[in-house]
Amino acid sequence: YCATFTIFSDYMRNAIRLSALAKAGTIFVTTHDSIAVGEDGPTHQPIETIPSLRMIPDLKVVRPADANETSGAYAIAVERSKLHSMPTFLACTRQALPNLPNSSIENTKKG
Repeated sequence: YCATFTIFSDYMRNAIRLSALAKAGTIFVTTHDSIAVGEDGPTHQPIETIPSLRMIPDLKVVRPADANETSGAYAIAVERSKLHSMPTFLACTRQALPNLPNSSIENTKKG
C-alpha cells in the first residue's frame, strides 16, 4: 500500500513499474489529481501523468469520477492485489464532486 499526491508518481515511476513486473500486488492511492484550477490555484501536474502510467504493462490505472466509483475502484484494487498479485494505481481528485446518476460499485467493476 502506498499513498501520496498524484504528481509524485513521477518520482515513484521505477518502483511502480517494478511492482508491476514483480507482481507485487501493491495498491497506489493518490490524491489531488487535477489539471483544472483547484481551490489553491493552478495545479502543477502535467496532463501526461495519467497517460504515462497507463503505458506500464500489468498496471491497472483507475481514475474514479465520484465517491461510488472510488469505492468500486478500491474493491477492484483489493481483488487484483489479493487474487492476482497485480498492482493498481488509483488517481483520486481533490475537488468536491457529486455522485453521477448511474455510478455504482457494480458499474465500476464492469468498466
